[in-house]
Amino acid sequence: MRDHMWEIVTKDDLKDIWLRSWGSQLRLNYAMSILLGRDLIIKISNNIYYISSDGVYFDMNQLYWKIVTKLIKLHSPSGWVIGSEKAIEFHIQNFSIPDILIIYTRDTSLRIKLSDSREIHFRTLVSGMKTDKKNLWRTIVDNSIEIQSPERLMICWYELSLLESLSLRRHDIGIEESNIIRFLRLYESKIDRKILWTLTKMRYIRPLNRLRIIARDLGYEKLYRMTLDIIRDEWGGCYLNL
Repeated sequence: MRDHMWEIVTKDDLKDIWLRSWGSQLRLNYAMSILLGRDLIIKISNNIYYISSDGVYFDMNQLYWKIVTKLIKLHSPSGWVIGSEKAIEFHIQNFSIPDILIIYTRDTSLRIKLSDSREIHFRTLVSGMKTDKKNLWRTIVDNSIEIQSPERLMICWYELSLLESLSLRRHDIGIEESNIIRFLRLYESKIDRKILWTLTKMRYIRPLNRLRIIARDLGYEKLYRMTLDIIRDEWGGCYLNL
């Protein structure tokens, strides 16, 4: 084991530790079953484990983002961006742990259950029918930014995180819209029309129309006119009666 008091490791890491300790490869699975039975290692998900050198209690909340980065390296080494509601929450300084974390990838689709209340969904994102359902990975990367919280994370940038949040189909709309209202209070003046138009053309016309209504109701005149112009220019105003 290394000098850390605890570590998040893969099964391959455990194998390396075992073999470096002169353990027999034939007895690796047996050794792991003994360690698991004594809670000396804890299985977090498929191929991810927690080990402690001094009995430090496993705390999912404390280690969550380290677990996320380990899973990303394991399942999506070619690239990843955090999307959906968590992205907009990062922008408004909400660092709480989500029930479901959405991670967009180039080509990985996978659901991982960490606990009864925590899941991570790796997804690809494709455009709508109008643009032939193209893979939007390059668009996502071009509209992302790196943050440190405390791990290095890639998240959707302003326009994409806003449209992503407005894409959610959920019953707790009040919670969702409170995040959007806080976001607009901070960043409404920084929304770029060209980026918003490009993303909307790909797949986000309904979220844009929701944004139009919110901007109108909250008195963000510039943003309201921006969304109105995009809908009229690209879709002939067909969503304006919603």
